[in-house]
Amino acid sequence: MKNIFLIAITSFCLFVGSAQAQSTDLDKQIGAENSKTVETEMGIYDHEEMTAYFNKVGQKLVSHLEKPLFDYKFKIVPDMSPNAFALPGGYIYITTGILPLLESEDELAGIIGHEIIHSNNRHSIKQMKKSILPHILEIPGNLLGVISKPVGDLVNAPIKVSSSLISSSYSRGFETEADNYGVRLAAKAGYDPTKLPDVLKRMNDAIEVLTGNKEEKSYFSDHPYTPKRIENLNKQFKEIAIQPTKNVSSSFLYEFDGVLFGESPSKGIVRDNEFLHPDLNFYVKFPEKWVIDNQSDLLNAYQPDGKAAASLTIESKGLTPKEAGHKFLEKIDSKFKTNITYAKEYEVNGKKGFLISFVEESKHEKMYAYILWLPQGNEVFKLLGVAPIEYQSDLEASAASLRFMTKEEKASIKETFVKVVKANKGETTEQLSKRTGNKLLIKLTAVANDHTLSDKLSEGELIKIVLERPYKTK
Repeated sequence: MKNIFLIAITSFCLFVGSAQAQSTDLDKQIGAENSKTVETEMGIYDHEEMTAYFNKVGQKLVSHLEKPLFDYKFKIVPDMSPNAFALPGGYIYITTGILPLLESEDELAGIIGHEIIHSNNRHSIKQMKKSILPHILEIPGNLLGVISKPVGDLVNAPIKVSSSLISSSYSRGFETEADNYGVRLAAKAGYDPTKLPDVLKRMNDAIEVLTGNKEEKSYFSDHPYTPKRIENLNKQFKEIAIQPTKNVSSSFLYEFDGVLFGESPSKGIVRDNEFLHPDLNFYVKFPEKWVIDNQSDLLNAYQPDGKAAASLTIESKGLTPKEAGHKFLEKIDSKFKTNITYAKEYEVNGKKGFLISFVEESKHEKMYAYILWLPQGNEVFKLLGVAPIEYQSDLEASAASLRFMTKEEKASIKETFVKVVKANKGETTEQLSKRTGNKLLIKLTAVANDHTLSDKLSEGELIKIVLERPYKTK
């Protein structure tokens, strides 16, 4: 992990100050900056073949735009949510969670076409007055807003992944526009646009299975109600000329064979109040019931009531814990140094680190904060904690828990992936799942393959399931 410096506030000020700009420079700048945020917070699934395929389908669609405004980029993010989203400036993303729900390249084209229209029609810019950008970025403020300014700056970091990054906050009018023009774009590119409703219904059914709730309005709060979307699309199809051409893939389902399902252990995994990172080889434990938010370059943990919090990053390379601590001390304004209660080398589990702690009265209670630099293999970790003084022991216990992973812990980490298998004649989804060791919920497996639980499968029918394999560290 590396330190993360979000550009959200700067981008928003530029966004507001340039509200009347007619060029696409603003789209490009906001898109480029916030694509880095997506990569930092969510990560990018680095699968060469799948990414190349996604890009080919995307570029085929872009080539049929009357006037492409941007150099479009198509990437996959490792996220369990079945979704796709667009950033300004031509950045289009799909999640690994949507892949098992797709049944054809036509469906994929419909999804991508929708997002391309969002970007090319500049919906984010046009919706400035509705403050879409802050909603997209969703950057929380200071965790507590206490302690001296340098410490306040350090804890001014996101405490959760921005879920709205994958749930675009466009108006319903813009969503309908993206639907209408997206299917027309897909048709121009030689795809069958009538397949889009199939995947929309499948996505809706999948969310109902996962949440246990029927859709009343929309799971994506600003998207039109799914049946209404489908009704609108069916009206559009009557006006669209469909001229099918050769697809990019000749065996669509096998494009996903072996592809990651959901999130990757390469970002680390959360088990109750423990966090394990196999690639960086470390383990840390937080107090019970704390919420752990794992981002690609930053680990945050906090009490549900927000009174106490901790974050873990990796310090800039080339510094020892002592050097990092002294570098930090040099930057502290002299008027804040009276808050420092400890600033020297500190040993944790036989490792010599450097600890700076602070105590300050604020809002009628005494607050405690610390920054601990600790060596871990070839890296130097920086662990920051801030809380009322009564939680000091909890913060210190978290710092003391940082260690290498055991062999058993490493061996226990698995990753899930999509596998395409052939059904036996007459077996149900449940029977196929038992036979193949499918790890996906049986109801979700049925939905993903356009079946009910009682359906009898055909001999040799291709069915998408999810299997598990040992995770190999990079």
